[in-house]
Amino acid sequence: MQLRQLEYLVTIWDAGSFSAAAAQLYQSQPSLSQQIRALEKELGLELFERGRHGLSLTPAGRALLPHARRVLEAAREAVDAVRQVAEGRSGDVQVLTVRSMASGVLPPSAARWHAGHPGTMLRLHDFSHRRELEAATRGGYGDLSIGPRPPEWDGPVVSLGYEELVVVGSGEYDQRVPADTDELAAADWVLYEPEQGMSEVVDWLAAVLGFVPRAVARTGQVAAALSFAVEGSGITLAPGNAVPGGWIRHTRRIGPGVFREIVAYSRREPTGAVAEYRDLLLSVGLPLTRGEELPTGAVRC
Repeated sequence: MQLRQLEYLVTIWDAGSFSAAAAQLYQSQPSLSQQIRALEKELGLELFERGRHGLSLTPAGRALLPHARRVLEAAREAVDAVRQVAEGRSGDVQVLTVRSMASGVLPPSAARWHAGHPGTMLRLHDFSHRRELEAATRGGYGDLSIGPRPPEWDGPVVSLGYEELVVVGSGEYDQRVPADTDELAAADWVLYEPEQGMSEVVDWLAAVLGFVPRAVARTGQVAAALSFAVEGSGITLAPGNAVPGGWIRHTRRIGPGVFREIVAYSRREPTGAVAEYRDLLLSVGLPLTRGEELPTGAVRC
């Protein structure tokens, strides 16, 4: 049973004849009759009777007609739903990201998106480690992923800017005086568990600057590491955008600055609402630094 055959059945009955229905559907009458005969053959029953008083439905035709109308209406609703998604009027956009991005970078874009697309829901799924994010993206989850640039990615990648990685401690620091390598090497550190993505960032930074951090505590959460550091357990490394506003005085730049590139990437070129959201990310003014604005001598992760 084909959707087209059900459309023919309903149109013939509403039009009152095969010839009138053929004119409405821009089909030849023989073609219309052939499709109805094929449907009757499949069902094993006749659907129409032709008599002196015109066309009438058989009992089988009367039974099928309301169901045919419901199927056609459902098909129209399905097409309209897809069009609304394509036009950004409804549906959802599933965004995968790392935890610090979800809380420290994306909220301004979420607010702007809701203001311009009130019928389209933005769904954020966050991960503790960039590798989990990349694996989920490769596995077909989500529409758009936002996080550190993935190595050897075959799909489209768009740079959104750079987040600064800062050292956080209990002191109220002079923001004009950056932390140097000797200070980092001599300090006690609040480090991260391996499943937390910041763990590999700390390891990378220590290797680049040539020191071994002395661990006094480990945690799987950036928020916990910040609390430990501010309370005096030791220093820690965190994205600047993840530090609450009241704790900015406890942060320091490392040398000329250490920055990590943040990108939007996907398996294929985004379309519809997903493309619109990616474009919004490029225009909303995220708390990131553009590549051309990085300080001279800054280290890029």
